[in-house]
Amino acid sequence: MRCTRKTTLSVETTNDHKTVLGADELVINMGPQHPSTHGVLRVKLKLDGERVIGSECIIGYLHRGVEKIAENRTYQQFAPYVDRMDYVAAVSSGLGYCEAVEKLLVTEAPPRARVIRTILTELQRIASHLLWLGTHALDIGALTPLFYCFREREEILKIFESIAVRV
Repeated sequence: MRCTRKTTLSVETTNDHKTVLGADELVINMGPQHPSTHGVLRVKLKLDGERVIGSECIIGYLHRGVEKIAENRTYQQFAPYVDRMDYVAAVSSGLGYCEAVEKLLVTEAPPRARVIRTILTELQRIASHLLWLGTHALDIGALTPLFYCFREREEILKIFESIAVRV
């Protein structure tokens, strides 16, 4: 996925000061940002020594080059890349990709496969919500819900593991 519109927020201080040792300002990318931003936030800092004199937050910055990788792969070779694009809900991304490829090839998966896909996608959705709930609780200061959510999420991941071993 690629966001085509970028939103920029800039913060600048007055430029009526002298830089340390008369050196020019240094512009760098700050990172890593919080893990939950998943690469959608870019922060450029303008520095004077160790002092931040300006910043620019670029929201919507996400490009991993998967489109270019896909140009040189077959449909089967590209399938693992789709799973890795969204590591929190890989099954959901994979389902969308597989259904799109099936439409392009004018074919359809057997009914049993469609049911299994739907069940796994719903389990993935529940696992994603458990991850959100646990980390959200942790962010607001509650530690115990994180353990409960991760315990239940782990059971879902065990189901995925048992299915993957059979394939």
